[in-house]
Amino acid sequence: MSQSKSKHRIVVVEDDRTSRKLLARILEVAGYDVIECAEGKDALHIVQMYPPSAMIIDVMLPDMQGTEIVQELARIPGCRFTKCIFLTGILSKKVNELSYYFEVESKKYRALPKPVRKGKLLRFLADAVQASLEEKENDRKKESLAEKLAKDVPSEAIASKEEPSHSENIESCST
Repeated sequence: MSQSKSKHRIVVVEDDRTSRKLLARILEVAGYDVIECAEGKDALHIVQMYPPSAMIIDVMLPDMQGTEIVQELARIPGCRFTKCIFLTGILSKKVNELSYYFEVESKKYRALPKPVRKGKLLRFLADAVQASLEEKENDRKKESLAEKLAKDVPSEAIASKEEPSHSENIESCST
């Protein structure tokens, strides 16, 4: 992991050593803390200890598919706000591909063709990190509001809010 000033940790999962090192260098220069992994299982182990803001994941790895990493990531509590961007050689031959997505468990994840364009990578990553931060903040606000509401409503008030039965409503209306 680099000793960057940034608090935004990015995990790069790429089996090609040259590509992985190049991606890591681009991200470090941009101010991100970067953890590199050559295999999916290593990445899943690392993110449990060091949850990232975002991950850049090669679609085809030696030990598993990039989409499997995303599926597993959803099961790791500390990673529920982690955003993922896929890298793939499949898109390389497509001309003028502006936006491409992989769908995993009904969620769309951005994908970039290899070789990766630095500007596009950094834009997509900045968007992903921002989305992660916003989701964390919204979740924090919801939790704070829930705690405030729980403190403001006495437990007796909650316990006494039982609905009267239908027959009780009729009786009270007829008297």
